[in-house]
Amino acid sequence: MKKLFSRSLRFRTIAFVLLGVVPPMLVAIWYASLDAASIIHQEAKDNLSLRAHDLADNVSRWDQMNVLAVRSLSEHPLFSNMDEKQHLPNLSTIYRLYHEIYGLTALDLNGNVITEDTGGIKKPSNYSEFNYFKLAINGEDIVRESLISKPFNKPAIIFASPIRKLPTLKLGTQGESVTKLQKRLQERNYYFGIINGIYDAKTSDAVRSYQSEYFRSAMNGITESKHSLYTETPDKIVGVAVITTFLKDLSEIIGTVHLGKTGYAFLVDEQGKILAHPEDKYVTGKQLSDLSDYPPVKAILNGKDENFSFVDADQVKWLSYGIKLDNNWNVIALQQESELLKKEELFIELVTFIAIVAVLSVIILIWLLTGRLLEPISRLTIAAKTISHGQWQQHVEVKYQDEVGTLANAFNQMTKQLRISFAILQTKNEESQKAREEAEKANKAKSIFVANMTHELRTPLNAIIGYSEMLQEEAEDMKPEEFVPDLEKIASAGRHLLALINDVLDFSKVEAGKMELYLESFQVDKMIAEVVAMIQPAIQKNSNQLNFSHDSDLGTMHSDVTKIRQCLFNLLSNSSKFTESGQINLVAKREIEDDEDWLIFQVSDTGIGMTEEQMSKVFQAFTQADSSTTRKYGGTGLGLVITQQFCQMMGGNIGVESEFGKGAIFTIKLPVIAEE
Repeated sequence: MKKLFSRSLRFRTIAFVLLGVVPPMLVAIWYASLDAASIIHQEAKDNLSLRAHDLADNVSRWDQMNVLAVRSLSEHPLFSNMDEKQHLPNLSTIYRLYHEIYGLTALDLNGNVITEDTGGIKKPSNYSEFNYFKLAINGEDIVRESLISKPFNKPAIIFASPIRKLPTLKLGTQGESVTKLQKRLQERNYYFGIINGIYDAKTSDAVRSYQSEYFRSAMNGITESKHSLYTETPDKIVGVAVITTFLKDLSEIIGTVHLGKTGYAFLVDEQGKILAHPEDKYVTGKQLSDLSDYPPVKAILNGKDENFSFVDADQVKWLSYGIKLDNNWNVIALQQESELLKKEELFIELVTFIAIVAVLSVIILIWLLTGRLLEPISRLTIAAKTISHGQWQQHVEVKYQDEVGTLANAFNQMTKQLRISFAILQTKNEESQKAREEAEKANKAKSIFVANMTHELRTPLNAIIGYSEMLQEEAEDMKPEEFVPDLEKIASAGRHLLALINDVLDFSKVEAGKMELYLESFQVDKMIAEVVAMIQPAIQKNSNQLNFSHDSDLGTMHSDVTKIRQCLFNLLSNSSKFTESGQINLVAKREIEDDEDWLIFQVSDTGIGMTEEQMSKVFQAFTQADSSTTRKYGGTGLGLVITQQFCQMMGGNIGVESEFGKGAIFTIKLPVIAEE
């Protein structure tokens, strides 16, 4: 095994990869743990929700029991006559059945007590100023009002319901109301006769049977959502039935709710006032405790029920679950988040510890393996770095016959070949350096020769041009008109040849490095006027028209005026040569770019234009757009090259835009102040 491990890099790599699988596995475990922790978290929330819903169901049942109790009074047929003697039996029965109720009262329309049963507690005789009385008189079916009972100094709830004048039906009464009554009784399986709209004996018996069952069910706490036999709302309210009940049952229910060591539940009304709380300090005193600003209460009053997280004044994190009941009361169960999520935190801590131990173990193993694996590679790396600094005499000792050993042998062979190749390269480099120096000398000699030759050619050409002009003048005076055209051709050919020689001379000077700048300050508009005057004969030769426009104040410029003049002359001459009976425009303007002052000269024409390929050659020496252009228009092809070189010498540049058949635009950009 050891021999295989030392001879095979592939085996060592496989072992390394297998160990590398462990961290991804740990990551997978970690994510699975997070999912499990999330499930634990959700389970804790569900438990809080379950307890809150269970408490809400109990509170709702308690509320419905009291609602049914007050309705059993307000909707009893004997209550609508507002007779104390007929009220007392029902009040006494309910008082005995419901031990939490400590007050039952029947009030007339003015709030005066008609009948009451308070268990010996004397109460005010008029309740017209109480809010629950006003709401009931105005027709609200069930009114609830929470308060502190002054006689007992305990939280209590008042349930009030209007007493209505019920329809009076006698045997023989006929009409739609009787038909609807029979249908309702039939739906409840109390009436089995024919629905004929006549209040007969069968209908009367069914009503008495229903009332007996209904009010007995009410007294036993059995609720029914659709209790009334009458589908039409009675027209007249004759009084209010009131039940006052302690919250002892609710307090006991609330007190039995324990969520761990820190969790509890409480009940508030629609205004956030405490109705039941496990702590006595919240349910004692002269008025109900107001918790409307407590975060979970405030949240549920603002419509955010169910789960809610908050931090209390002591910076303790809580998780609460609120439920809004149908009667607008609110049940809230809450527990400290640290306790609620304790199981989750312990689980995460355990998984984290296991993951850290596993990762550290893998790191140690990888460290040991890679140390053994990388030792020969490190020697190769050091040798390669040494070679990169020019020390070619490097040799790596081969200890293994595996892939690393093969690599070391190849490296040693490579260094040997590099030493040989470098020696050959050095010899070739010396030879090429010598050839380059000789070529530079020859090129410089050529440039000097061309410059000298063009200078020597200018003298006899000037003489030829001068003598041809003299002979032309004498011929005109002597009137041999047949000699004048020939002499003009001689003078024209001489000038053309002189212009060509001047271009070659300027180009040779630039190539030989003898061209210098002569910087001076001058008026730009005056210089342009001189160029325009000089170029006019060439413009008119091809029947062209020159248009000149410029900024109102071009100011002065510190540069080589001769070279700028020659650049503009070359561009205008170039445009006049390639344009016939067209327009040539010269525009000059002054601009500031990157806090530097520039002068822009733009020459455009309506001549033959250029293609993309032709524009790529326009600044190459001794070339024009193509061979046909050279044959038709002549020239050395140096004018634009010299213009470009002059612009670059003065710190500027030249650009060209053109479209074939639509003319060209040349733009020169020069700094106002050229550098020395």
